[in-house]
Amino acid sequence: MTALLAKTTALALVKHPAVNSSCRDGKSFTYNGSINIAVAVVIDGSLITPVLQDADKVDIFSLSRKWKELVDKAQAKQLQPHKYNTGMLFRKVFLPGKLGDIAFCTSCCLA
Repeated sequence: MTALLAKTTALALVKHPAVNSSCRDGKSFTYNGSINIAVAVVIDGSLITPVLQDADKVDIFSLSRKWKELVDKAQAKQLQPHKYNTGMLFRKVFLPGKLGDIAFCTSCCLA
C-alpha cells in the first residue's frame, strides 16, 4: 500500500512540478530535479522518514521491495542519514500496518 501511494504521489509530482519545489531565499523557487518521497514511520515511539529515491522512475514492484528494505533497516536502527533526509513529505494520513505504522505529513521539503 505504501509503495502504491508513493508511486501515485510521484507521478502526480511529474505532472505538477511546482509542488516539488522549494523557496529558500523567500523570493524565488527552485524546482527539484529528483522526485524522492519520504514516508514517516513510527518506530519505538519515534518518527523516522525513510526516502524512496526517484520514485517516479522505479516500477511499483521494485519500489515495494525498496520500502520493505528501508523499514527493516529503520527498525534495526541501521538506516544511514542519506536514506532519510532528502525527501518530500505529504498530507497526514495514518496507516497502521505490518511494516510499522506510517503517516504522510503535510507537504514540506526535507533538505
